[in-house]
Amino acid sequence: MIGRSVSTVHAYVQEGKLKPVEDPWGGHQGLLFSREEIERLIEMMPKTPEGLTLNQAAEYLQTNRNFIAAYIKEGLLPASEGQIRGRIIPLIQESDLKEFSELHEKKIWEYRLSQRQYYNKKAKEAVYQRFSSPSIPEARLMRKGLGDWYFIVPGTDDTFSYMEGIYTHRLTPDYSIEMGKRSTKPGYAVLNLPAVYSLTYQLIDLLYQQVPVANLYMERLKDRWVIHMKDARLNGVSVELADFFIKRSAKQGRVRYVPEYEALSIGSDEELLSVSFSVDIKE
Repeated sequence: MIGRSVSTVHAYVQEGKLKPVEDPWGGHQGLLFSREEIERLIEMMPKTPEGLTLNQAAEYLQTNRNFIAAYIKEGLLPASEGQIRGRIIPLIQESDLKEFSELHEKKIWEYRLSQRQYYNKKAKEAVYQRFSSPSIPEARLMRKGLGDWYFIVPGTDDTFSYMEGIYTHRLTPDYSIEMGKRSTKPGYAVLNLPAVYSLTYQLIDLLYQQVPVANLYMERLKDRWVIHMKDARLNGVSVELADFFIKRSAKQGRVRYVPEYEALSIGSDEELLSVSFSVDIKE
C-alpha cells in the first residue's frame, strides 16, 4: 500500500512512524498493522514529485544520461530536485524537455551520433557485424538503443544473448573493426537503408572492413538505418549492390561507381571555400 520495501517498513516502526497492532495470541508471524494506521502514514508521507528522471529524459531524447546532466548543469535545461526512495535527484518536466529538444535539435542530433551507440569500443564490435561458428554459418550482432547486445540469425530470426552466442555457440567475428582516425574534411554523405535486408548487411560489412568507425555515424530510426559517413572508397562492390541499392539509398552526397574495378566512391557535396586577403585588409 505504501510502495516501500519490507526493510523500510521495519525502519518506520523503529523510528516510530508506524505503529503495529498487538497480536496477543501470536497467531501471525511478523508484524500486523491496522488499515487506519497505514492510511495515516500515507497522508503524512511526502508526495512523489512529478517529472522525468535522467534515465527517462535520456530515453525521451534517445541519448544518454550524461548528456542530460551536462545541460542541466549549464542551465540550458530546467530541472528541480525531488526525493525518490530516499535519494535527492534532478527531475525534468516533459514540457521543458520538449522545448529543449526543439531549440537544440541540431546539438542533440550531433551528440547522439557522436556517441556511436552501435559500436562497442572496448570489444571493437558493432551492430550488424557478421559472426559465425561451425554450427552457425552467419549471425549478426544486434543492439536496441542503449540495451544489451544479442545475436540474430538472418533468415530464421532466431535470437540469443551475447554470452550464449560467444560461449555456447562459439561465435567469432568474421572480420575486425577499427576506430581509426577521423577525417577533417567537411560534410557527410547520408545513406538511408532498410533495417533488416540482405543488401544492408552486405553494405555494412564493406563499410566496417574498409572505413574507420571514426568516420561513420549510424542511427536506427524505426525500420531504417541512417548512416552519415565521411568520404570513402569501397572496393569489391558488385553492380547489384552499387547501382540498385547504394545509389538509390543515398539521400545526400555523391556516389560514383566504376564497374571494371568494382570500386565505389561515396562523398559529401560540401567543399572548402578558400578566400585570400591582402596584408592591408588583414591588418
